Amino acid sequence: MTNLIFGVGIGLFLILVLWALALLIFIISLRIEKKIGIIAILIVSICTIILITLPRASGKPIINNKKIYDHLFIWRILLLILLIISSIIGLMGYIKFVITESIRPIRIINWL
Repeated sequence: MTNLIFGVGIGLFLILVLWALALLIFIISLRIEKKIGIIAILIVSICTIILITLPRASGKPIINNKKIYDHLFIWRILLLILLIISSIIGLMGYIKFVITESIRPIRIINWL
């Protein structure tokens, strides 16, 4: 049984998303006159080649009666809590020091 996203497989959907992001970066780099768009296209090309050469999963479902336990569950939850707390602290610092920074006007003495 395969998983489908918008009627296509996961691998093809991943390739389409990568190419859409690479083209978006390429178009933005043309506007800002930087060379990062070509690098993005090269990276996505390499990722596409790797994804195409990976073998596909078999269509037969694997019957497994063993219960699988996630022994790293607590550590993952702790890491998630740490990331959420640091994101909230960073957002509050950004709001305090960047967004609410007062810009004082300067009087223009003479015009050219």
